[in-house]
Amino acid sequence: MVQSIVLTGPTAVGKTSIAIEFAERSGLEIINADSVCFYRGFDIGSAKPSKSEQARVPHHLIDIAAPEETYHAGRFWKDCSRAIEEIHARGKRALIVGGSGFYLKALRFGLWDAPATSIEFRETLSGISTEELHSRLALLDPEHAIRTQSADRYRIIRALEILELSGQKPSDLEARMPETPDARFQLWVLDREKPELESRIAERIRSMLGAGWIEEATRLRLEFPGAKALGAVGYRQILEYLDGTPPPGRKPAQDLEGLIGEIALAHRQLAKQQRTWFKNTGFDREFLLDRDEAALTDSLMKFYQ
Repeated sequence: MVQSIVLTGPTAVGKTSIAIEFAERSGLEIINADSVCFYRGFDIGSAKPSKSEQARVPHHLIDIAAPEETYHAGRFWKDCSRAIEEIHARGKRALIVGGSGFYLKALRFGLWDAPATSIEFRETLSGISTEELHSRLALLDPEHAIRTQSADRYRIIRALEILELSGQKPSDLEARMPETPDARFQLWVLDREKPELESRIAERIRSMLGAGWIEEATRLRLEFPGAKALGAVGYRQILEYLDGTPPPGRKPAQDLEGLIGEIALAHRQLAKQQRTWFKNTGFDREFLLDRDEAALTDSLMKFYQ
């Protein structure tokens, strides 16, 4: 059995740069597991590896979905499995990199036995607000609703769809999933002290805005108004800022500093959710950067040798 490492961690921790540097030295190929990087055009706001970085190391599962598509965990599981097989067939090894817990969970524990999507059912929900849909889910499956973000319209609708078409609760389906993760994958978590990570988040947001993130979000909404990834952290705050729509319960300043504050808050909340997911799901190794960077490199070398 050939094993692969899944290198993950909260947003802005530095996964990409560490992975590329090590993979380049070791002859590895990188498989993306970041949900927004799957989509073409979402480049700046996803912190997608640049063309020059991708030229240094072979990358897989980047820019594989059109903005108007819905890329889901089942497709990721199949695409990732196929990419690993192709990499191994060439005598190479894979390093999986990303922080999207929903996709990593599918990779390590498999997929639910759930019904296929139904366009007809989804059309019946099109005129209902996300808040109301989440309230409906909370009545039908409170346990699953707690674990689903109230703004995540896609996953809320998917849960309601499973309830409608199968008569089963998503929480019950999840409870039947294997408790032991797939032995082919080791989950290694990178993290930093909270103040340092928050500083990195703020610095990266300013850099991304300076690189044209607002213009990117504007163009993508104009060309693909229904794109799921427009609801991703950062993109959503930019579009609310452009529309002059304040977030519920807050009135940030309608200037660039107010926007930076909103995006930074959303990223801090995301980092907290990611850490909770790692803790609850379980992982094999954890490294605190920069303190453990030498130990991380040494451990990676031993694993892939």
